Amino acid sequence: MANIALDGLGATYQGTYASKILLEPMFRSDDIMSNYTVYPNVKYKQNLMLAPKLTGITALNDGCGANACDPAGFSVTPKVITVSNVSVKQTQCWDEFQNEFIVESYKAGLNMPDLTGTQLADVIINRVRHGIQSDVVRNMWAGDSSIGAAVANCSYKWADGLWKSFSSEGAINGTQLIEVVAGTTSKTNTETVGGTLATSDVVTLLTTIFDGAPAELQQIPASEKRMFVTPNIYNAYYGALTAVAVNGAVDYGHSEAQTGANYARLRFRGVELVPMYEWDTALTALNPTLFNCAGVAGGAADIKNGLIYAAKDNLIIGSNVTDPDTQLKMFYDEVSDNMYIRSNFTMGYQFGWNSLVTGGALIV
Repeated sequence: MANIALDGLGATYQGTYASKILLEPMFRSDDIMSNYTVYPNVKYKQNLMLAPKLTGITALNDGCGANACDPAGFSVTPKVITVSNVSVKQTQCWDEFQNEFIVESYKAGLNMPDLTGTQLADVIINRVRHGIQSDVVRNMWAGDSSIGAAVANCSYKWADGLWKSFSSEGAINGTQLIEVVAGTTSKTNTETVGGTLATSDVVTLLTTIFDGAPAELQQIPASEKRMFVTPNIYNAYYGALTAVAVNGAVDYGHSEAQTGANYARLRFRGVELVPMYEWDTALTALNPTLFNCAGVAGGAADIKNGLIYAAKDNLIIGSNVTDPDTQLKMFYDEVSDNMYIRSNFTMGYQFGWNSLVTGGALIV
């Protein structure tokens, strides 16, 4: 197995000097404990028992006999969370950096190959922990156990994610997101990851999906719902709120444009927006059915900008641990002189009611 940290310093050892390894930010879209329901202690499968609403059961009291109103009742139906065994197995040998300045942080003598407690070990643990966090969220949405070898990233294959489940169960609009026609944004930008979106079109998208949501979803308190959006939808909406030098601009928008104080906590009609950075990564690698919209002129359009509006309790993660990125250890093996990084947990995804989720995409 190859080393997880590779020597890319491009310079040979030139003596002892102070150094610091700068870590590239790994953007996580959200916290699984805040935006989803986590079912712990799921080692293989767990049933979710769904009881539908019951209405039309009250009637005029006709006396001692049964009321004329006699509904058919309701059926409790199951949904199953099936989890997969997931692991991280990485290796690091001390000799990768033996000719570089970083070797100065190594231990001495017999303990020299043991990287425990060194700066390099701390960096490796940091990268692995953040990598697990990103993989869990990305696979939750874009996972597809049926994808073939054409997708090189094997981390998409260990569970079916919500995009696939929404499509296969017709949860939103048949198999695709609801189409909202853009008035200003070009077709190229709606079908490009990171495409520039007109603020007016984004506000129209948010309004259309919010107003058209099922009554059951509308009745959920705003604090218990989320709008998961692609980053460019998030940024365009922020741009609409902070418009400067345009008709209708207000003092609050001018102030916010300077301070950015509320950028990290945007809301639409009380519902928190969550920018899904992992979606951009997934939409670049995959072509999910949920984002294949017909388009105005007909023919499948590979849409790259959309949103999912859902109740938090309706989006479910099953695992045998509460927080997967804490299930991580790094240890030294004296026989092989290698450091080993290991993590093991189960993980699976499911949603409850179709009526508690909706979503849309900008099309041209």
